[in-house]
Amino acid sequence: MISKNDELTVTILDLGVNGEGVAKVDGAVVFVPFALPNEVVKIHIIHAKSHFYVGKIVEILKPSSARVTPPCPHFFKCGGCDLQHMNHACALNFKTNLVINALKNIGKVENAEQLTLPCISKNEFYYRNKFSFPVGTNGKYAFVGMYKKNSHEIIEIENCHIQMPWAKTIIEIFNNFLNTSKNTVYNEQTKQGLIKHLVCRMENNQLLVCVVVNGNKLNNHEMLIEKLKPHFENFGLMLNVNKLHNNVILSNTYKHLYGIKTISLVEDNLKYETTLNSFMQVNSQISNLIYGHVQSMVENEIVVNAFSGSGFLSGLLAKTAKHVYGIEIVESAHLDAETLKTNNNIENLTNILGDVSEKLKTIKEFNTIVLDPPRKGVSKEVVNTILSVLPKTIIYISCNPSTLARDVNSLTNHYNIIFAQPYDMFPQTKHVETVVKLELKQQSQF
Repeated sequence: MISKNDELTVTILDLGVNGEGVAKVDGAVVFVPFALPNEVVKIHIIHAKSHFYVGKIVEILKPSSARVTPPCPHFFKCGGCDLQHMNHACALNFKTNLVINALKNIGKVENAEQLTLPCISKNEFYYRNKFSFPVGTNGKYAFVGMYKKNSHEIIEIENCHIQMPWAKTIIEIFNNFLNTSKNTVYNEQTKQGLIKHLVCRMENNQLLVCVVVNGNKLNNHEMLIEKLKPHFENFGLMLNVNKLHNNVILSNTYKHLYGIKTISLVEDNLKYETTLNSFMQVNSQISNLIYGHVQSMVENEIVVNAFSGSGFLSGLLAKTAKHVYGIEIVESAHLDAETLKTNNNIENLTNILGDVSEKLKTIKEFNTIVLDPPRKGVSKEVVNTILSVLPKTIIYISCNPSTLARDVNSLTNHYNIIFAQPYDMFPQTKHVETVVKLELKQQSQF
């Protein structure tokens, strides 16, 4: 029997869903963070549960050929990345297998290996167009940081290797501002202090900087503006007032302090604007590939874009589809979609405000539905509504293989899976984006 503080030598058999190594000892599962398949490692048991164990690497006795030295010095402590210790090919194989295993074990898809294509990737590093960094202090000085793995302890960072290169400059500027201005840093334990987070988004040389505060103002904000000016030509500074003591970073209360308020973009001749709290994929290269792929599948079709948000994907789909219906339950997002439609003179797009499960029934004619739900997936009500109208094609875009597989399982009595295409939207992390295409079976099959 394994006990806490035991030291064992194990062979890693596979990777778990979080990218950790998996070994077996006398039939018991042992999870080993930062271990890779086929490695032989000496471990120290740090957690002993009734049905599994967790071991910390003491020594790598036989390293994997896929093991690499992480470029980030904070990798083994920081909670932002999971996979920097493995090479790119290993990471892509891991993500492809995440989708296969979810479809097989949760979705009950017997031929998941044949239906799942290899994960598509672009940049391994320096891809994110947005960050949300907590602010901490060590008692001597304040700093921008990241949360340590599985904790709310903030570790100091001078750069983040999955952010765009401009992030390093912002971190340097803000660290200097923190320690030269008359501002305090928020403390989660005491609930005291002012500055909580730094949130930034940059696209097309337009930068939005937002300081989240436990108060009503940012002291010496003019100093921060002057520090930013030599480095960024087109930027805006905002204050987000968040006095709640929970895990939500941004409240709905903003104060504009300087410069631009939104980022203006053009994608595939579609003009749109985004803000800090607008949904926008953090990896523009991969999102462009995904949206282009979906566009190609809806040519000359009548399409419903469920969970359509602020209408960007609806606008793109309208370029190739015969007509697009965008359904969104959040009124502010629906209004943004209407603005996008008007600004781009899109005639073959109808935006509908309401719940998908109710509004889908009101659309008299359509043959394709695009589902792009949040991580929790699609509700049973929406699945039941889809099964009541039976569109010819379902295109499901998911950031969560587990809920994707669950929902696919609810549809496969009536639909065949044509393919599942993983995309590496979040390199160096355990997360994967997937596009699944399903087509209606012949009536005689069900």
